[in-house]
Amino acid sequence: MAAKQKFYLTTPLYYVNAAPHLGHAYSTIVADVLRRFKRMQGFDAFLLTGNDEHGQNIERIARERGIAPKQHCDELSAQFRSLWQRLGIQYDAFIRTTDDVHKLAVLELWSRLTKATAPNGEPAIYRGKYSGWYCPRCEEFKDEAGMREPDHQCIVHEQPCQWTEEENLFFRLSAYQQTLLDYYEQHPEFIRPESRRNEVVSFVRGGLRDLSISRTTIQWGIPVPKWTGEGGSAAEHVFYVWLDALTGYLSGIGFGQEGAAAEQFQKLWPADLHIVGKEIVRFHAVYWPAFLLAAELPLPRGIYAHGWLLFEEG
Repeated sequence: MAAKQKFYLTTPLYYVNAAPHLGHAYSTIVADVLRRFKRMQGFDAFLLTGNDEHGQNIERIARERGIAPKQHCDELSAQFRSLWQRLGIQYDAFIRTTDDVHKLAVLELWSRLTKATAPNGEPAIYRGKYSGWYCPRCEEFKDEAGMREPDHQCIVHEQPCQWTEEENLFFRLSAYQQTLLDYYEQHPEFIRPESRRNEVVSFVRGGLRDLSISRTTIQWGIPVPKWTGEGGSAAEHVFYVWLDALTGYLSGIGFGQEGAAAEQFQKLWPADLHIVGKEIVRFHAVYWPAFLLAAELPLPRGIYAHGWLLFEEG
C-alpha cells in the first residue's frame, strides 16, 4: 500500500505579549479546517502551531509585571493551549521558542548561515552598526512606509517608534533581491492572495537593506555563540526575535535533532502552507526564504496572508 502524501501546514507562532484574542483564533481555526479537509482527501496532514516567546517586548512586559520572563511565557502559553482545547483545535505539534529543541534548531540554522556565501560572493553574515526607528512591539526597524509622521508612529501598533543605535550582526539580505524576484516570478503561487504578492514584489523591487539579526540591548533571547567570522566575537548578542521565531517551523518537526525527529523533518519539510496575518507577510515572504536559501534548505511551497477582523474600524 502506497504511503499517504504529506501536507505540512503551520499557523504563525503567536507572540505571548498578551492573552490570545479573536485574530489568533481566526488563523488557527482556518488551519484546523484545512488539516481536517486534507485528511478527508487522504493526505497525511500535519499542523504545527506554537508560541514566539523571546524579545524586547516580553522582557519589558515581564519587568512591568515584576516576574521572570519565563514565568510570563509559561502563563501565556498555557492560555493559548487552553483556548485551542476549548475550540476543539486538532494540532500535531506545539513548539515554544523557549524549548530546548528549538534552541538546537536555531543554532543549526545559524551554523549554516555563518558558512554561507551570498549571491554577490560575500559572506552572508557580517558585523556592523545600525541606527534607525525601531518599533519594540513589531520588533522591527521601520522605514518611512512603516511610520506616520510627525511622531514616527508605527502604522501597525499606533505607538511611537524609538530611535535606536546598535552594533549587531547582519544578514546580507540586499544580495538576495534579484534571487527573490526571480523566484516570485517563477512561482506565482508562492504568495497568496495576489494583492499580498503584489505588495511583497513592490517592496523587494524598491530595494532591500541588509537585516540586523542580533540584539545587544536585551538579554531575553537565545545567545549567539562566540563567532570568529568577519568582525570577531558576538558572545554578548542574542538572536533577533524574527530569526528565532521563524525557525520554529523547522524546530517543531525535528530540525537540528537526531533519530526519529530528524526522520520526521526529512518527511515533512518543506512546509506546504504557512498561514499568516497580512501584517507579518514581509517576514515570511522576504526574510524567511532568504534565510532558507542561504542555509541551502528547500523553500515552503506557499504562504497565505489573510486580512484582519475589524471592530469599529479598529
